[in-house]
Amino acid sequence: MTSVSAVKPLLTPRTWGAYFPTGARIQLVIMVLLVLAVYWVPIRRDLIWRWTHDGNWSHGWLVPLFSLYFLAARRRELFKIRVRTNYLGAVIVAGSLAIYFLSVWRFRMHYPQALSLLGVVFGLALLFSGREAMRILWFPIAFLFFAVPLPQQHFVKLTLPLRILASKAAAVLMPIFKPGLRTDAQAVVIDYFAPGSESGTLNVEEACSGLRLMMSFMALGVAIAYLRERPRWHRVVMVISCIPIAMICNTVRVTITGLLQVNGYVHLARGTAHQLLGISMLVLAFALFYSLDYVLSNLFREVHDEEDERDDTAATLT
Repeated sequence: MTSVSAVKPLLTPRTWGAYFPTGARIQLVIMVLLVLAVYWVPIRRDLIWRWTHDGNWSHGWLVPLFSLYFLAARRRELFKIRVRTNYLGAVIVAGSLAIYFLSVWRFRMHYPQALSLLGVVFGLALLFSGREAMRILWFPIAFLFFAVPLPQQHFVKLTLPLRILASKAAAVLMPIFKPGLRTDAQAVVIDYFAPGSESGTLNVEEACSGLRLMMSFMALGVAIAYLRERPRWHRVVMVISCIPIAMICNTVRVTITGLLQVNGYVHLARGTAHQLLGISMLVLAFALFYSLDYVLSNLFREVHDEEDERDDTAATLT
């Protein structure tokens, strides 16, 4: 078998086949098969099962596809980079495997097992492609983090403050759309009373299933921030905006669910109809993200961009 060190630098490879010589491709395939053999249990138990059975993480199926798209979108830049073996990648792979085996045998913690897989992928990419290529590869790999389900107890702790805020906001908004309705928010529960109808309660945890789409919104915002060339501070603003956008969408969802229940349309506040309402919040999230993108792109312009345009105009006139 050809050693990894036999991978020669390529100046301007044009295809994937040229980017990785035959010997390197064989080694990479063997390494991938070994990684799958080691990680098959946590992949099946902690990833595939959660993606299939836990609605909070159903977006996990799409995250790897987005990562592949990010990689394909910058393939021209990637093909121009020299392929250099970097043995620091082997160190990262070894460290990630050590975390995995310690999590299995010593600490018996599932989350570090799944998370160490990202370290292995990052290490293999660095080993076979080199540091220069990682300027492009790091983001598609890091984006896979959104597909790794958080431990349930930590996920609940993270979403609880957002659910409380959504309940308080919905308690303020519901009387606006139904005059005479009185509401009182206590933590994640909204007590309501309307003249001529029965009083009741709305459990925000049940209404939004633990802010089910929060991680989807986060992944969506990061993807939109990355897809277009933009100043770094634009990207930072868009990523930070994921939390308020998730809060807005969740407040809208809870408010609509509460109004449906108060007005007697309980069947529309549960089951399939409620799930469709949650999915529709993605459309609202898209609209908010692209509105923010429009504001950043048109109202805040870099000074050097305007100077470049004036220089180009002057050059054209002369």
